[in-house]
Amino acid sequence: MQSNTDIVISSRIRLARNAAGLKFPAKLEPERAKKLPREVYAAVSRTGRFTLRYVEALSEIEGGVLKEKHLVSEDLLHNAESGAAVINEDETVSIMVGEEDHIRLQCILSGQDFRSAFETADRIDDDIGKKIAYAFDPNLGYLTACPTNLGTGMRASAMMFLPGLSILNALEACVEAVARLNMTIRGVYGEGSDSAGYRFQVSNQHSLGVTESELLDAVEMSIGHIEDAELKAREVLYKNGSTGIRDKIQRAYGILTNAYVLSSGEFTQAMALCKLGAFYGFIKFSDPERFEKLMVDAQPASLQSISEGALLPETRDIFRAAMVGKVLRSIS
Repeated sequence: MQSNTDIVISSRIRLARNAAGLKFPAKLEPERAKKLPREVYAAVSRTGRFTLRYVEALSEIEGGVLKEKHLVSEDLLHNAESGAAVINEDETVSIMVGEEDHIRLQCILSGQDFRSAFETADRIDDDIGKKIAYAFDPNLGYLTACPTNLGTGMRASAMMFLPGLSILNALEACVEAVARLNMTIRGVYGEGSDSAGYRFQVSNQHSLGVTESELLDAVEMSIGHIEDAELKAREVLYKNGSTGIRDKIQRAYGILTNAYVLSSGEFTQAMALCKLGAFYGFIKFSDPERFEKLMVDAQPASLQSISEGALLPETRDIFRAAMVGKVLRSIS
């Protein structure tokens, strides 16, 4: 087995901010709400290359692609009246305007790199703050629509791949352990969503009474604890029946490279097993980044976008099977 792994898929820093003197988005007058995206765009476009995307101008497929890339949330897509996203050129920074708070600024980087993500988010936050005065209280910190975001307004989260803990039904113990560090474990798309392909978000629960540095320390400590537990779980899984797990993995690879029809759920589960197979050394992928990109490209909205046509569910699954098989055979 390999001695290292990519358990942490990505690191995200999200800052929640509201403009001083304005009602929260749920109560803000529509005409005033429509002006806010342009103000945010003007504040950040002076120091970087950004694109302003209004929700009302997005097609269903375009909105779905942005959601699958974690650049926008479902809540933002529901705000067709005044919602917008300001996204940088390489799609590592997304600023949602008109979601639960006036501004939800996030930076997402591959792997475990919270410090760099925070430095980027903090710099852009300063750029916006120079043009838009933030709602701030000396005792409560940044004022937010949800009380759990008071204080720094920051959420630090990691997307983690945890097949060992999931298969052994040992994730609950990790949830209880990290809860003591003000951390929680959620599904792929955040609170209320399901896990998919053994992927989970680990993030802080509250931001009041702690500094940004303390939050970063806590999330890194929690991730280290979960990583150790996941590696031990993978060892147990291997020792308890390497033949059985190898058979499941190679069957999954066979499905992905030979299926004529491939549903989204079957694809996600089989890809997760192949990713675990790469860890054990049962399968070798020459381009791990292309493997990860395929996880997004084969999602429903992204698939529709790539095909440049309106695919019916059954033809979409055929298109997915052909694309996935071709990509995996080229890198394995």
